[in-house]
Amino acid sequence: MVTVPELEHDHELELADGVRISSSGVSAVVGALRRPGAARGLLADDLSGAAAPLAPLLGAAGMRVVLGVPLDEIAVSARGFTGETPYVEVAVSAPGPDEGQVVLEVDDVGLVRWHVDVGAVATAAAIADGAGTPPRGVAPVRAGLEQVFRVPVRQDDRRALVGFGIRKVLHLIRFPIEAAAAAAGQVVVGWWENRHRPHSLTLVTPETLADVPPPGGVPTARLAELADQPFLLLVHGTFSTIRSGFAGLARPGDGPGLADLVARYDGRVLGFDHQTLHVDPSVNARWLLERLPRDRPVTLDLLTHSRGGLVGRLIADPGLAREVGVPAPNVRRLIHVGTPNDGTVLASPKRWTTLLDVFTNLLSVLPEEVSTATVESVIELVKQIATGVFTGLAGLTAMDPGNPAVTDANRRPIGGAVRGAGWVRAVASDFTPADGDLRRKALNAIVDPFFGAGNDLVVPTRGVYEAGEYRVADPFVVPTPSTVVHTAFFADARVRAKLGEWLPGAVTE
Repeated sequence: MVTVPELEHDHELELADGVRISSSGVSAVVGALRRPGAARGLLADDLSGAAAPLAPLLGAAGMRVVLGVPLDEIAVSARGFTGETPYVEVAVSAPGPDEGQVVLEVDDVGLVRWHVDVGAVATAAAIADGAGTPPRGVAPVRAGLEQVFRVPVRQDDRRALVGFGIRKVLHLIRFPIEAAAAAAGQVVVGWWENRHRPHSLTLVTPETLADVPPPGGVPTARLAELADQPFLLLVHGTFSTIRSGFAGLARPGDGPGLADLVARYDGRVLGFDHQTLHVDPSVNARWLLERLPRDRPVTLDLLTHSRGGLVGRLIADPGLAREVGVPAPNVRRLIHVGTPNDGTVLASPKRWTTLLDVFTNLLSVLPEEVSTATVESVIELVKQIATGVFTGLAGLTAMDPGNPAVTDANRRPIGGAVRGAGWVRAVASDFTPADGDLRRKALNAIVDPFFGAGNDLVVPTRGVYEAGEYRVADPFVVPTPSTVVHTAFFADARVRAKLGEWLPGAVTE
């Protein structure tokens, strides 16, 4: 345990074991460095504050804390407000060739943020700006070299002008690079999703929603037996699963819930679990279509969340069904809930760490809205990005507004309809944090500048129902001020009531 002197504005300190810490427009008191035992796994005591609940999930992913750097009494100079965002940089030795590392920041408000080394940040920015190409292997930040992690220090409304008194703890976390993924010729996230997030189509009830679905799920023959009446098909979003993405519908509350919908559809409620990170939405839609009966079209009402709405649009497209060789389903309803039809800026490679920050904080800030299944996916993406690999993430880039495919997709619809769908509806929210809730205010302050318009922390409000020529008539926007974030739609009574109006159940139209 070593106590080091104060870090002055625009200075550098040499710490123990070759660790250096420097500042730009920031001063701080650097506390005693903490080095947990290398022989044991990650424990809750290794992480501070809001990060502690993540310990079991990080440990299960093979992560361990190798260094803790407390920064107390952080003060931002007035000069810091005239140029680039003030920051602290920590330089450490790079890990060996079979490991990667990342910094997890925890501040005194309770927010957590991920930081990858500056080389990976520069690579992501170059890719997003079209000035570079994604590397095909691990970035050159290996043994014998140095990694530098830059931690911005942003002013917020809790502090005086100079930001005096802010506290942060920086956790340097190391993890093994998955050799099995490389041996299989796959990037880490793709290898992980194939093992832990196989496609599955299952019949869902409130009692079975929390179950992990079997690969494949309900046989096509069983679908054919039930195809005399409409199905309600649930399609989840990025990082998610049916059990986490639609958990809000299964909780007690006002408005129709999952039990009501199962009754309306005479038990014909299907949950479509699918991979969201390494494959394009068309791959998801093709898998679903291939599971449908080939002797007759089925009738579907689609209730989609987030990226699932992009998958839903493709399921409803008769052209894709013809390519697959199945009768096009009769899609009576397509409901978008928080769908990035016009993309989301957080899907740009240079903002992937912000996307990770938002979803990670939804565990600690809004624990009732996100299951551990979602955060497990987040952690795997953290590991891949931290090693500088930006390939194999077609599921994310499908939502990047800079991706020409997003623009092309929104040129196809005519008159606000989706080819093959009877009619389309949308639910959106412009999130406003409640007074006195500093954690949600801080999270909102991180995200809002990227959008420059209303958003639900992940998706722009208007982009749910206005995307090029794709326009959804009569959207339901949660009345302002809205405290409904991207993951909380299905727990909101107003949203559930609207879904109850839109979903007719097993009736003939």
